[in-house]
Amino acid sequence: MKLDSKDIYRINSGDFLSADLLSSLFLLYQPLIGFPAASLYVTLYTEGRGQHTQFAHSRLLQLTGMNIEELEQARLKLEEYVLVSTYVQQQDTRCSYLYVINPPLSTAGFLANRELAGLLTDAIGRKGVEELLTRTHQTTISSDYRNITRAVSHAPHQRDVDYHVTFNTPSPRYHFVDNDTAINFDYDRFLALTDNLVFPAELRTEENLRLIGQLATVYGLSPAKMNILVSHSINLETMQFDAKRLQTLCQKSQPDITSAKDPYDLPPVSFLQAKMNGKPVSNAERQILEYLSVQMKFAPDVINVMIEYILKTSQNRLVRQFVELVASTWARDGVTTRAQALAETRKQLTPGRTAASRKQMPAYYSQQADQQKEEEAPSAEELRQIQELQKKMRK
Repeated sequence: MKLDSKDIYRINSGDFLSADLLSSLFLLYQPLIGFPAASLYVTLYTEGRGQHTQFAHSRLLQLTGMNIEELEQARLKLEEYVLVSTYVQQQDTRCSYLYVINPPLSTAGFLANRELAGLLTDAIGRKGVEELLTRTHQTTISSDYRNITRAVSHAPHQRDVDYHVTFNTPSPRYHFVDNDTAINFDYDRFLALTDNLVFPAELRTEENLRLIGQLATVYGLSPAKMNILVSHSINLETMQFDAKRLQTLCQKSQPDITSAKDPYDLPPVSFLQAKMNGKPVSNAERQILEYLSVQMKFAPDVINVMIEYILKTSQNRLVRQFVELVASTWARDGVTTRAQALAETRKQLTPGRTAASRKQMPAYYSQQADQQKEEEAPSAEELRQIQELQKKMRK
C-alpha cells in the first residue's frame, strides 16, 4: 500500500529511551538502518509521547525534511529491525496508520546477538566494532544467573551473512581473564572522570585498563588520582600509552585508601605501611608488592597474608629473593584465596617451630641479606667525601 502525504497517523510510544538505548540506537543500529531511519525513529518517539490527536503525514515531511518516498523507505528500515510496528486502517478517501514504537536492544543485548553483530561488522568493519566495544562497556552479569534468552533474528532471512564477530553471551564488565589477579578499582568512576581528550578511546585497550586497575589496587589509589597519573602517561601526539611511566608515578604516590574494617582488605602498600607504624614504604618494597600483583597475579588479601608471614620469619625484612621463593612456592601449591594463604602460614608457623624457622633461614637468604647490607653501606671513597664535608661544615 503506497503511502500518501494526506494519510493520517497516530503513534503509540512509551517513555523508555535511556542513555544506553540512545547509544545503542545511534552507535549500533544507525550503521545498519541509516541516518534517515534513525532520525525518523526519534521523531516518532518524541511525537508519540505528547500526541493527543491525529496528524497527516505532511507533518512528518515538514519535521524530517524528507519526501514521501524517503519517509516510507525509512519506516520500512525501522520495521525490518523491529524498531517500529505499523498498522493500517482503510478509509474512504485516505488511510489511517498506527505506529507502535518498540525499544531498541541495549548495547549488551545488541552485541550479544550473533546475527546483528555480524551485520554490524559487515557495515563498519572489525576495527570499527572493536572501537565501539571500547566505548560501550557491557554490563556485568552475575554467575548466579544463566542465560535462557530465546534467540530471535532481527535481520533479513534471505541474506547469507559471513559473521566475523561472535558474542554468544554478554561479557562481564572489566573482567579480563579468569586467572588474572583480583582488581578492586571503580572503573565506572574512573571513566566518568576521564575525558576522551585526555585518555582517548583508542588507548583504552584491555591491556591498559587491566594495568590501571592492578596498579590502583596495589598502591591504594583512588579513581581521581589514577585519572591524573594516567593523563601524565599519555602522549597525544604519538597516541601512545607509557605503561612504565605510569608504574613509576604510582610507585611515587602515597595511597589514598588507608583504612578498612578488615586489615587484609587494605591495598598491599597501605597494609605494609600499617605494619611500619605509618612510615613510608620504600620504592624497592613497592616494586616487590607490584611484582606479586601484576606478575604473580596474587589477590591483594593473599599478598597481605604473605607479607605478614614473611615479616614474621625474616626479622621484619623484605628481601626480594626470599619473597620470590615464597611466592613461587605458593603459586605451585595453588594458593589463590585468603583462607588458603592463612592455612599455609599456620602450617609453617606452628608452635615451637617459629623460633627454629627464624634461625634456620635458607643459606641464600643470609647471603642476600649480607649483600644488601654491603650495598647499603657507604664505600671508602664515599666515607672520605663525607668526612671532608663535615670538616668544611665545622669551619
